Amino acid sequence: MDQVSRFLLLTILSGGHVLSYNYYLTAAVVGHKGTNRVGEFRQALQQTESGQEGDFCKIEFQKLDYDETDGSTVYETLNIARDTLNNASVAAVLGPYIDVFTSMAYVITKQAHLLTEKSESSEASLRSLPILPDSDSLADAVAEIIADMMKWEGIAFLSQNDFSPVTKLSRRNVKVWPIRLPASIDSEDDKELMLTLTRLRSAQRRRLVFHSMDSSVVKFVMKAADKLLMLHSSLSWFITYLDFGDVVSIINRTADIYGLQLLNRHSVSSSSSSNDDLNNAVLCDSVGLLRHILSQKYNCSKEPEQNVNLKAGDVMKFVNDLPNGTSAPYIGTLSKYVWTNSSDNTGKMRTQYSFGIMGYNGTTTKIGNCTFEGNNITILETKQMPSRDQSLDKVLAGHTFTVITRVEPPFVMKTGSGRYEGFSVDVLEGIAKEMNFKYDIRELDSITQNRSDVEDDWDTLIKQLMVGNASMAIGSLAVKSSREEQISFSFTIISSTISILTKRPVTSPVLFQFLWPFSWQLWVVIIAFYIVAGGALWVMSRYDVTQNGSEQQFDLKESIWYSFNLFLGGGTEYSPQTTSMRTMIAFFWFCTLVITAAYTANLAAYLTLQQQDNRIKSMDSLSKQMTVKYGLQKNSDLMQFFKDSSIDPFERMWATMKLEEKTRLIPDRSTGIELVKNGMNGSDFAFLDLALMNEYAALRHCDMESFDQNFKETKFSMGFPNGAPYKDDINRAILILKERGQLDALKDKWWSIPATAECADYVRPEDRQKPTAELDLANMLGVFIVLLSCVCLSVLIEISKRVMSLINGRRKAKQ
Repeated sequence: MDQVSRFLLLTILSGGHVLSYNYYLTAAVVGHKGTNRVGEFRQALQQTESGQEGDFCKIEFQKLDYDETDGSTVYETLNIARDTLNNASVAAVLGPYIDVFTSMAYVITKQAHLLTEKSESSEASLRSLPILPDSDSLADAVAEIIADMMKWEGIAFLSQNDFSPVTKLSRRNVKVWPIRLPASIDSEDDKELMLTLTRLRSAQRRRLVFHSMDSSVVKFVMKAADKLLMLHSSLSWFITYLDFGDVVSIINRTADIYGLQLLNRHSVSSSSSSNDDLNNAVLCDSVGLLRHILSQKYNCSKEPEQNVNLKAGDVMKFVNDLPNGTSAPYIGTLSKYVWTNSSDNTGKMRTQYSFGIMGYNGTTTKIGNCTFEGNNITILETKQMPSRDQSLDKVLAGHTFTVITRVEPPFVMKTGSGRYEGFSVDVLEGIAKEMNFKYDIRELDSITQNRSDVEDDWDTLIKQLMVGNASMAIGSLAVKSSREEQISFSFTIISSTISILTKRPVTSPVLFQFLWPFSWQLWVVIIAFYIVAGGALWVMSRYDVTQNGSEQQFDLKESIWYSFNLFLGGGTEYSPQTTSMRTMIAFFWFCTLVITAAYTANLAAYLTLQQQDNRIKSMDSLSKQMTVKYGLQKNSDLMQFFKDSSIDPFERMWATMKLEEKTRLIPDRSTGIELVKNGMNGSDFAFLDLALMNEYAALRHCDMESFDQNFKETKFSMGFPNGAPYKDDINRAILILKERGQLDALKDKWWSIPATAECADYVRPEDRQKPTAELDLANMLGVFIVLLSCVCLSVLIEISKRVMSLINGRRKAKQ
């Protein structure tokens, strides 16, 4: 039959449609039921065939599912797969290694198996052809890059299940700390993942190798690491995922990150709904490789006389001829595809390909190249990564910290609008401005509702740091040895010793304080004495013949005036002439001298005693008295200090407090302040606590004062998770604030509030620091009141006298 007749016959048989013959390559796609990727392969095939007119090479895919629902489904799907692949017209198998389902001895007995997914375990067979680099070759390359090129001597190695590089690294004298990641990671907030990374951060490993070929796992792990600030500039990462560009796309930190770039990103095309470029490249290269094998066997531009199926043996012949150059290799987005026998001749491995060694610290740089030739690996370093900007305002710029705290004035306080303020908040704000980062303050209650005493609160807060729920802690967080084992602390921000909080003595100004040296009875006697003495002088002057004819008569008025002049030290023109009067005056002077001397001495003594400071200002004086009771906060560090102390007076004071434990050991700070204010059972009360807390209480309560004691210094700092890489940067910022005096200014802001007018009745500490006795106006105001009263009385007397004179004059005029 000629060609024309055959064409007409085919047209009639096809119902008017022109049929053609093709070269066919049939490939079976294996996979677990529900996850078989045959649809993605068909989509990739459709893209490669689009626009190719006159192409007589066709690829068909058959779906082979492995159903593990129960034993019968396993047996049934194994039989189907075995029967299907027993046909030599099925030229190849695509898909992952699935244990018995892809057994080269039982199921895939003729075909080449193109392994489209990297597996840490696969069956050794010369018909198993990995699309991605085999685990052994990749492990050798990673070990050589880490040990010889990068010179890393110790690393933490992270992987879910493939730890093949660990042994090879150890052989090159690299210390390796293997860390197994959770087997299933479904998000960047995966609890097991966050816990694993938190523990890794606590171990303070600065060089990390992350080994994975799963794009989603790589992205979840790196995003989780970013949340924990493990992509800090002080850390170095090496990521073995073969598409470094995909890794860099999710990183916005400035850590030194190294990796491998096998994928040619300029030629990659999306052949599936997946955003995984490496996965898409595997799909495209698998389909492209099959088309290449088919086109190498047949002339795809010429129609065959009948349909021709590529046999399984044809694929293996093509593969076996690649190393000697008989077959032309396929070059895809994942480099050249040539397979050679492994060193033990039990399997196949890719060769004659290369990938780039990349680095990133803000910009991506190709720093080397890795080439595979047979069983040999060649590492070539081409370029150094540029140095990064280490300035303080760049290392944490743009990052948002989760800051945990507990409210305790004046360190942290919450306003009515929900904002936070206080000394620690101001320090954090100063650091944030210096370093250009943001922060989100969360109170302890917003994370856990379990509240108890102060120490339990801090223990709960520290646990939140340890599990990764917060990046730092602020507030009245004291540095303690027990806490140093759990978290890290910044440089000291502020420190405090212990102080005694007591009630202030009330100042009571006395207007007539000058009268206090003598009792009122003595004042009455003195006044009576001078009146009697004046009267006696008047009586005796009546018998004084020397006054006869004198212009000034020593009458009763002059006698009283004379006696008061002598008492007050004033002068007088009159001088007694008789012996009796002079004798009386002499003894009168003597009595006046004694009274004046006694008054002066008593007044000086009274003023001296008034200036004496009898307040309890030391532990020793507090322990030796019984009038003022004292106590401290229960379960506090200070209580433990007194309990463990064997030094006097602390040991003696603890014994006293222990005897009255129910009243002396205070449940909280506010209760202690109330006891100082109101007293305990009618007695004054002294509260022992941190000086910072007592001083703040004294500044806000006029009736209290704090006396600092020079023992048991407590340092307050910011808290970080162990191994937090940003701690050193925060410490640099704290040093800058110290050098500028900003920390001192903030302390003055919160602990140096001036006294108000409401506190005028209370003795302030500065009033007790004067070296000499000094009377206030209020104390001597009575003297001026007496003076003013006498002046007023004198004026009234003079006015009365003038009025009487005027009245008497008018009477005389009328008469």
